[in-house]
Amino acid sequence: MNTPALGPRRDPHPIPPTERARLRDAAREETADTGVETDREAAASSAETGHEAAAPSADELAAAGDVEVAHRAAPRYGRFMAAGLLAGALVAFIIAIVTRGWSALSTSDTFWLLTISLGFIGLALGAALALYLDRRSLRALARQLPDAGER
Repeated sequence: MNTPALGPRRDPHPIPPTERARLRDAAREETADTGVETDREAAASSAETGHEAAAPSADELAAAGDVEVAHRAAPRYGRFMAAGLLAGALVAFIIAIVTRGWSALSTSDTFWLLTISLGFIGLALGAALALYLDRRSLRALARQLPDAGER
């Protein structure tokens, strides 16, 4: 039986360092004409120097011009769905207590059967409410922002 090798995974056909340097130099020459550095080149150069590329400072951003930022209050779907599930369980609890003794099922059996069905319905209603609120916030954001042609 073969046991997996422990340690870093190695490429079966690595590029020799001299070929890698030649390819990197050729890519730099191509981008020297355009003055644009690709993400891959930026990552390679930061890996070579051991330094991460610095994010622009606040002064650099201010010098670049005004930046328009819009905040959109998007709902958290999971929380809406969980609230719907809990609301369904609460309704199931109330129904199980009110209808105690009406059937051959015990109160706990009635509660769990209703929780399964009403919890699912509450989950779906919570997701639908979150979707509605998300769409409404998108429409409100579209009304707030000017069109791209007006800028």
